[in-house]
Amino acid sequence: MAAPLRSPLLLKTELLESYQSLVERLDGCATRVRRDSALAVWVSRTETEMADGLDMRLKAIQLYRALWYEEVRDGRETLTCPGIVGASDDTLAAARACNAAKDRFKAAVLAVKVLERLERREVMADLHRRQETLALAMQRMGVARLNLKQAYRHIPLLDQRPLKIGFTWSKQGRVIQRTSLAAARRLLEQRAETPQIRLELQRLTQVRDDEMLARVRGVCPHLRANLVFAAPGESGVRRRLMQAPLPILVPLQPGQALPDFVPVAPEPPLAPRLRRADVRIEDEPLLPSVRIHRYRIAYR
Repeated sequence: MAAPLRSPLLLKTELLESYQSLVERLDGCATRVRRDSALAVWVSRTETEMADGLDMRLKAIQLYRALWYEEVRDGRETLTCPGIVGASDDTLAAARACNAAKDRFKAAVLAVKVLERLERREVMADLHRRQETLALAMQRMGVARLNLKQAYRHIPLLDQRPLKIGFTWSKQGRVIQRTSLAAARRLLEQRAETPQIRLELQRLTQVRDDEMLARVRGVCPHLRANLVFAAPGESGVRRRLMQAPLPILVPLQPGQALPDFVPVAPEPPLAPRLRRADVRIEDEPLLPSVRIHRYRIAYR
């Protein structure tokens, strides 16, 4: 038997309460991380951050608490930075509570998404209004909207100190998907009506109904950590691979060193872009809002 649908008011209440709980848990976790200042830490920094003397533990805290989009970045990107942060038992417990709060907030957002479009927009708008003071301060710093991916993702943590951590950046690429004109129109119609969306809908009237279009989606680089632990057995080690978009919390005692690691840059290395199938599509998108291009005339 299906669960009864909850009212928009109840869903709104759950969303706001879960968001407030998330912020409180993040604040608590940040406080714990700050109190561990005697423990070893390494967080990758840019040349500017090193010149400015940015504290590595402070940078980790900023990354953990980052829930809002930065307007200077691609809207599909999330903040990513390699790092290893020594943590006490209390800090690890606070991080686990924070991750549980992230899961509750994600469940509340997904529940809201079943509402009708207008109701859903009103609920999310109310969330932003409740955070108006924070939002205005964030806007002055170049931040505008809540980044759900950053809100959902867990703070990576380990229960055991590994012997070694090896960071690797996966490669960035593009995925090109053939899309019909009707599908492109549906993507536009799902978005809030703006002058830009109306312009792009008008552009579609100039395309033949049977013409195939290309939707281009960027695949952002991912940061992985290769972990090596001490373990009984012939090899004496156990290996594990984990996603590490944020600095990893590792249990340490005062005076204990970080696991062996090789420092890596805070941004993925640049690589020359290969054209491959990209050469078949036009450079400028037909519909920038949904990243849809036309194929070049020879391939239509």
